[in-house]
Amino acid sequence: MNSRKTLREFILCALLMAIGVVLHFITPAFMLNMRPDFMLSMLFISLMLVDDLKINYVTAIIAGILTALTGSMPGGQIANPIDKLVTSTIIILMLKLLRNRVNEGIIAGIVGIIGTIISGSVFLGVVSIIAGLPGPFYLLMLTVVLPTSIVNTVVTVIGYYIIKKVSKSTLVVNK
Repeated sequence: MNSRKTLREFILCALLMAIGVVLHFITPAFMLNMRPDFMLSMLFISLMLVDDLKINYVTAIIAGILTALTGSMPGGQIANPIDKLVTSTIIILMLKLLRNRVNEGIIAGIVGIIGTIISGSVFLGVVSIIAGLPGPFYLLMLTVVLPTSIVNTVVTVIGYYIIKKVSKSTLVVNK
């Protein structure tokens, strides 16, 4: 692999993680001290733009650590890195199946909604084991994860096209 291309991809992922951590940090907690995880949208965009397994997993680990540092949920410091790795693995596999077969806008939508639901489920599952949930699992899924999945889907689709256009014009990613 071209080392210059790899560096550009790492920089793109780092910038997306920086945007994600700012969004995650400034988003207020609601409903039982939980907050939407917009870092996921930036992680999904990164996974869609950069087709390199090593970079994808480094980005997933960084996303997990950053959300753990900025999260407010008890047990989230352990749950965030786990959920980002599990979710990224599933999304990477999904992208391998869908890439070059389905329109990229549809892929972004699928990744946004399914990825957020997977992430939220894993996060809540891990937190329930480690620290206990502040409410019933189904209630948290309905009031936090599902609304967040809709918002993340919109952010992922729009953000994907914006970041793709900007990265193409600056020759960051050649897709």
